[in-house]
Amino acid sequence: MQRALMNRRATSSLDAQRIEFEKAQMQHFSKATSSQELPVKTKHVRGLIIGTHHERSAHTFWSLAERIPLQDHPITCWKFCHVLHKLLREGYRSTVRDTFNRREMLRELAGFWGHLPDAYGKLIESYIQVLLAKLRFHGKYAGFPGTLSLSDDDLEKMGENDPNSYFEMAVDILDYLEAIVNMQTAVFGSLDMSRSSSMTKEGQCRLAPLIPCIQDSIALYNHAMKIMFRLHSLLPPDLLSGHRQRFNKLFTALKQFYAKSANLQYFKTLIQVPQLPDVSGVCYTASAAVWVPSESLG
Repeated sequence: MQRALMNRRATSSLDAQRIEFEKAQMQHFSKATSSQELPVKTKHVRGLIIGTHHERSAHTFWSLAERIPLQDHPITCWKFCHVLHKLLREGYRSTVRDTFNRREMLRELAGFWGHLPDAYGKLIESYIQVLLAKLRFHGKYAGFPGTLSLSDDDLEKMGENDPNSYFEMAVDILDYLEAIVNMQTAVFGSLDMSRSSSMTKEGQCRLAPLIPCIQDSIALYNHAMKIMFRLHSLLPPDLLSGHRQRFNKLFTALKQFYAKSANLQYFKTLIQVPQLPDVSGVCYTASAAVWVPSESLG
């Protein structure tokens, strides 16, 4: 009887802890996705990220997300996308898997907002394309963590020195980068510098999601450059002309993206915006038919 009483007390204590956990998560979620046009506060995103590590899943996060009408308010949906991006990057490792079967819901949201004239509509559509690209990439390459940080050795193991593997991985990375470039173009194109500058809450609400996009894109760029070198050591250069054209085009777009971001006062205390070299990091010499390191990289 004493053991049964102790078990009931333990169960009651666990139930109370669970209730407190869900209550705290609900507060973080509701404040992070409020309809006010201001950037998501770091403490609320951090609370949700910690929550995924606490329960080792994103189940509570998604149970909360399914309760809010993401089709009712554009700013709530925009901020939800930002929060989800942060969780996919820094949440517990199963967060990507827990989100993977919500892809159709995300596609429906993109379609809904993309057809509306609201100022945030196209931004939401372009951001969801980034999230879907991230889910596709991690679903295909499970060895990449959410932050996309991967050592050279691990990248090499993933490619298995197989040109077909590297070729396909390069395509997938460039697709992912293209989604990010399209999103940042939409964000900067939506800013009215008289009312939505980086020093206004309205401008910061739009700009804040570019921070995880910068973090994703620089990691992807570095991996792409290494894979391009490897491909040119394994295949004839004429087979890679399409890859080179896409890589160089995206390099130019990323360089412009980082230059714009670095000039914004809002970003100066939040992220160290990367600087790309004056050339794409590699240069092709037709006479030698090889790729060689650019002098600008030392």
